[in-house]
Amino acid sequence: MVYLTKKYAQDVCYLELNRPEKKNALDKEMVRQLTEFLEKTASSSQFRVLVIRGKDRFFSSGADLQWMKEAVNQPEEKNMKEAGMFNHLYRTLYHYPKPVISCVEGGAYGGAIGLMACSDIAITTPDATFAFSETRLGLIPATVAPWVINKTGTAFARWAFLTGTKFSGKEAMSNNLVQNLFSQDKIIPKTREIANSIAQNSPQATKETKILLNRIDSKIVPIDEDLLTYCSTKIAGARASKEGQEGVNAFFERRKPAWNK
Repeated sequence: MVYLTKKYAQDVCYLELNRPEKKNALDKEMVRQLTEFLEKTASSSQFRVLVIRGKDRFFSSGADLQWMKEAVNQPEEKNMKEAGMFNHLYRTLYHYPKPVISCVEGGAYGGAIGLMACSDIAITTPDATFAFSETRLGLIPATVAPWVINKTGTAFARWAFLTGTKFSGKEAMSNNLVQNLFSQDKIIPKTREIANSIAQNSPQATKETKILLNRIDSKIVPIDEDLLTYCSTKIAGARASKEGQEGVNAFFERRKPAWNK
């Protein structure tokens, strides 16, 4: 199954997450395909700017909970390996040499917000909805945490991660998670306008500027192999934990989890 569709225009690649029946949830195969696309096109001259959006005007509901549910039956080594897939995706996206724009219609949850945080520019609408609902499900926003904190700082991350509260596109922008807000009827043409403008810049100078910015970022929020391994360990443990499984099962069964009765 191909979960990505691609269109090219004026040196811009428009990459669409194409799993609308699951609100473009990020399962193992979609994460693999997205990572593979980024790795294969990093040095491509076919386009200069990448725009990521979701099919049917909704960005993504985050990590596929069915995938999370399967962790309880996996050997520890496989669970750890799969938990690390998000780390690899985020790191590959963050260090992608071309400018990346996330065009976020409808909203994004959990792991999908990591795609926004690793993009250079995130664009959404004022009434789009966002949430880190992991703690409500007995899970931990572990792999996404370094990238979100790098983008927003710890104060917002503490509030968003610990409360699990939904917040709007307007609130996302006020906390630096989003850089542009446009109305629903203007978000697509405005995103295209921004992407086309960036594509007119010097490709080499743009690439070197990203390298410069990433190096400065790494001095402010060091995201090294040790930290990423720690994050993978935390989410792998949560995926297979009693509360993690209870939370995911409660979600599918449309009931309250045992700790919330």
